[in-house]
Amino acid sequence: MADPLIQELEATTKFYLWPKAVTDNFFRGAPLQAHMRQKCLTTFPGGLDMRFSFIYAPLIGGAYMQGANFNITKPATITSAVFDPKFYEINITEYLEQIRVQNVGPEASFSLIENDLNNAMSTISAIMAIAMARDGQTAARIAQINGWTEAYNDGITPSWDGNVYATYGKQLRNGAIGNTLNSIPRWCGDAAGNPAPITYQILEETYQDCCRANVEPDLGFCNKRLFAGIKNRIQPQQRFAQEKDPVWGVTGMKMNNALLMKDDYSPSLAYGQNHAILGNYLTGAFAVPVGVDTQSNLPAAQTNVTVGEVFVWCNTDKWLYFVAKDPLFAFGFTGFKPGQDNTRVSGQVLAMANMQNRSPWSGKQLYGLSA
Repeated sequence: MADPLIQELEATTKFYLWPKAVTDNFFRGAPLQAHMRQKCLTTFPGGLDMRFSFIYAPLIGGAYMQGANFNITKPATITSAVFDPKFYEINITEYLEQIRVQNVGPEASFSLIENDLNNAMSTISAIMAIAMARDGQTAARIAQINGWTEAYNDGITPSWDGNVYATYGKQLRNGAIGNTLNSIPRWCGDAAGNPAPITYQILEETYQDCCRANVEPDLGFCNKRLFAGIKNRIQPQQRFAQEKDPVWGVTGMKMNNALLMKDDYSPSLAYGQNHAILGNYLTGAFAVPVGVDTQSNLPAAQTNVTVGEVFVWCNTDKWLYFVAKDPLFAFGFTGFKPGQDNTRVSGQVLAMANMQNRSPWSGKQLYGLSA
């Protein structure tokens, strides 16, 4: 230890701290989550689970000749998808000596408690933003929300994470309900399993795959490397118009009825991460299984494919983002609770949330892309 510990200048001069706030250099932007909270937020008033009902088969009928007998069998045509409440918590721990004696009054440049509460809200938001791009049904993720990677799947073709989601909302795809809850992921790379550059043709084809009658995607998103690639390769052709997103407040690109946005928590090879607390949105590689849908454009079975960058078409009108009615579980704070034998106090930010897509055909995930 240096002697003396405090040097002359430090002992005789105050330091200048401005602004009197902590700059956030960690958390990132999540426009998909912003759109969900703004346009899809739904109060969960209570109950065992969340469900939506849907038609999966037509009634019996058709052309007939005069005098023919009708088939008056009553077929089953309606069922429901089921989603469980999912719970999240972020812990805040403080020491009474710090928050009641030291970090108080005019000598406190900023409030330690206030900044930790802000950090907790940012942390839980980041965790859920990443969870939106994952699933909530595999064994390791059963406690997580049911994200778009399982919604935009067809039960036989891998999503960007290499998993096949045979069920959605606890309903078995491709069984009695047929393909009514299916969206076929699209491989955009080459036959050898390598990523390939995005093209306007791919974007237009997959956009049209998500359209029925007057229902069209209203949002397209990807991480910033692919977003830059889209602008570099396609924007010079003047096929996109610049438009400011009223929800997120930044400029995106308009294509047909959808606004294309960059989402920092969208899966990416270049910008994805596998964070110990927040979660994993780093893309990797997987071997193509047998029997994938030919519309997926995936290479032959057992070919190793590199996922690369990921792009998603989304119709936010078809999503519901449930948050508990109870204020404590609607991103509320429990308040501080004292420890048993020390001066530590801790409290938790709590949330009950989940998301469901009533029409998975209205969105699509694309992977195997390079910038």
